[in-house]
Amino acid sequence: MLKALVESSLYKGYQVGSDASSATRIYHLQFVDDTLIVSEKSWANVRVLKANLILFELISRMKVNFHKSLLAGVNIFESWLLDAARVLN
Repeated sequence: MLKALVESSLYKGYQVGSDASSATRIYHLQFVDDTLIVSEKSWANVRVLKANLILFELISRMKVNFHKSLLAGVNIFESWLLDAARVLN
């Protein structure tokens, strides 16, 4: 589902590498039973991610446990992260 959002330019992953011609964009990393979702800082990404998580819950009939989830940022003000966490709640 997230891949489709990236391909339709509704969600922007995080660019790894400084040269645009050789850079790679990542948008998620998956481990055994954990998923790390990565993106650029933007309110559009927060809203699209929230909608995607709600859609996932409806389709899969599983619940996203937001109380066990963590929102973290690199070089992002804590106030912005707190506001984004409230939106994602």
